[in-house]
Amino acid sequence: MTAPQYLAPWHERFRGQLAGSVYAAPPGSRISAAQSLSVAGLDVHVDVMAESEGLPAGVSMAELADIVAAVGPSRVEVHLIGSAEFVDTKLLRILQLRPAKVFLPWDAFTERRADALRAVGSSAWISLWTEWDGTVAPRWPATPDGALVMLIEPGSRDRCRVDRLGIVTAFASENPGMPVIVDGGITEDIAPLCVTAGVESMVVGRALLPAPVHREEG
Repeated sequence: MTAPQYLAPWHERFRGQLAGSVYAAPPGSRISAAQSLSVAGLDVHVDVMAESEGLPAGVSMAELADIVAAVGPSRVEVHLIGSAEFVDTKLLRILQLRPAKVFLPWDAFTERRADALRAVGSSAWISLWTEWDGTVAPRWPATPDGALVMLIEPGSRDRCRVDRLGIVTAFASENPGMPVIVDGGITEDIAPLCVTAGVESMVVGRALLPAPVHREEG
């Protein structure tokens, strides 16, 4: 059977400031990973993404439903990665699951979708990659509850671009009181830089969730 997930101990230095990405855990161990994150007091970040050549599939809707059932919707945040059309294929089921936060791509962030999320108790966040560079006031397609600044291209496994933390600082300056989260290649060494930049929380995957340990019963 799959043993409970081991979490890298450095997370204890950032209590209340981390969410663990179960996308970093192999399929079949993601429920266990979510439970371990929840027990440790961390939020559970779930990437639901359109298929991309050369990358593992995102967390399935069946896995997402099982994660919500295992840890409760208030612990879960969902990042939808794909086109507006892809978002609409998943949104109805996500509305039924009522996760605490839902991150929508910039091009899919509309008042209609945001209002639908808020109506079921979820907050509606916008995901930023190249849509805003921090040099001028952002022109939101609709007003978000917060922003997720990606430090790597969504859906990729690139190295963390620490230079993009300047966007976080600019965001905090332009939008006082609106929370910002970062995601993408964050490690123990990079986390303090994110805190200094002004983030509310950081999404961490492989640096937090090493490969699961398996043991045989008997």
